[in-house]
Order: sequence, then structure tokens, then C-alpha cells
Amino acid sequence: MEKQQNSIATPALLRRFWPYMARYKGILCFDLFCAALTSVCELVLPLIMRSITNMGVNDLSSLTVSYILRVGALYLVLRLIDGAANYFMANTGHVMGARIETDMRRDAFDHLQKLSDSYFANTKVGQIMGRITNDLFDVTEFAHHCPEEFFIAGLKGVISFIILAGMNVWLTLIVFAVVPVMVVCCTRFNHMVRATFLKQRRHIGELNARIEDSLLGERVVKAFGERDNASFLSIKKDMYHWMAAFNTTTRLFDGLMYLVVIVAGGLFMLYGKIEPGDLVAYMLYVTTLLSTIRRIIEFAEQFQRG
Repeated sequence: MEKQQNSIATPALLRRFWPYMARYKGILCFDLFCAALTSVCELVLPLIMRSITNMGVNDLSSLTVSYILRVGALYLVLRLIDGAANYFMANTGHVMGARIETDMRRDAFDHLQKLSDSYFANTKVGQIMGRITNDLFDVTEFAHHCPEEFFIAGLKGVISFIILAGMNVWLTLIVFAVVPVMVVCCTRFNHMVRATFLKQRRHIGELNARIEDSLLGERVVKAFGERDNASFLSIKKDMYHWMAAFNTTTRLFDGLMYLVVIVAGGLFMLYGKIEPGDLVAYMLYVTTLLSTIRRIIEFAEQFQRG
């Protein structure tokens, strides 16, 4: 059984999970629509700053109070839209996750009612309790955030590439060349994090079972309980080791992408290949992309738990 669980790939797990999410596909679609609105609002800001900077540098007389007020009003409207969309994502989106958790817990109870007595004789109650309580709680956050976070990341990446390529194709290719290397390195660490989470989940069930036996008066499990507790600490140490390596790697790539924009962008501007406002836009878009990547990285822990 353990070997089989280890061999289950993420796509297979998602296919198992999809029927629960499909029940709320209307809410899901509107949630992704709101995610798109928040992404558009964030991606417009660099274009506004690019326009103002280029006008200020190249033709200051064209930068009028009326123009500044118009773009300011546009950005205000976009931020109001962003606030409304974010409220729906934070409120109704989380409720959708809670409904999925409720559905899965109901199905888990129904399934337990159909199992034979031999199953309960050979399975720790702590393991069962862990599945029904802690695991399903984490599924709630996973159900809400997984679609929208990856949708936002993909949308921002594609739109940013198109906009930046329109400014300077070569600088855009240089900047985005870092992304595949980052993905490969992060994927390696992500697999290690997933493996430690799997060990942690199994051990939590065993620890719950030991605690249950202890509370029921079985004194002989005391030594085993202490040993399980020490093993749990060791697993947590391994998990935090790989998570720290994961985060450190991404921070190094953050610095590398900024370095590319500073050096390559500065040289392009020196030789008249891009405008000063374009370089400002590049820096803002890279900041947006990196903040999105960091959100995905922070969400990776919740993704693995879910």
C-alpha cells in the first residue's frame, strides 16, 4: 500500500479531486474571472508608469495635469474593481472550499460505514481521525487557492511576456530565460518537500494512535510514544531543511532576474534600444512576476498538505 501511495502522481491525484470541485464549477469559474480582474489591475500599473516616465523624459510639456488626473482616475477605478474581486475570492472562494471539505467528510463517513470489521481491527483509529479532521481541513485551503493561484501565475506570465516583448524582444528573452532554470531547480526541491510531507502525514496518524492508546490506559505504549515523538521531530527537521533550501534557491533567482534587468536593461538604454520608461516598466513587471512566483512558493506548502 505504501509503495502504491508513493507512486501516485500529482495529475492522478487532481483527477481524483476534480469531481468534488466540479460540483461548484460555477463558483470556480467566477472565482477565476475575479482572479483575472485582479491580475489585469496589477499589470496595468507598469504601463501607466512607463507612459508618465517617457512623457516626462522625452517631452515634459505633453505631461499635463489633465493627463495625470485621467490616468489617476483610471487606476482608482481599477483598484476598486480589484477590491471587489478580491473580496469575492477571499469570501465566496473560501466558502466553496469549506463546502468541498463537507462533501468529502460526508463521503468519508459513508465509506467508513461500509468497511468490514477486519479493517477497523487492523487500522489505528488515530489514522482514521487524522484523515477526517486535519487532512480535510487542509483540503479546504487547497480547493480554494490551487486553481486561482496557478491561473493568476500563468496569466501574469503570458501577458507580461507579450507586453515586454513589444518593448524589446531581446531583453525580454534574456529576462525570461532565467524562468525555466528556476522552474527546474524549484521542481527538484518541491519533490523533496512533497516526500517529507507524505512522511509527516503518515506519522501524525501514528502519533494520534499512540496518544489514543495512552489515554485509554495502555501504559506500555509510553516508550513507543516518546520514540514516535522523536521521529516526528526528525521528519519536521527534514521538511524544514528542504523548505529552507527551496526558498533560498528562489531568492537567489530573484536577485539574478533583477541583476539581468539592471545590467542588460541599462546597456540597452545606453545604446538607445529602449526608453527610460520601458526600463521602469521592466523592473515593475519583474517585481510583479517575482511576487507571483513567491506566492506560488508560499502556496507550495499548502499544496503539498492538500
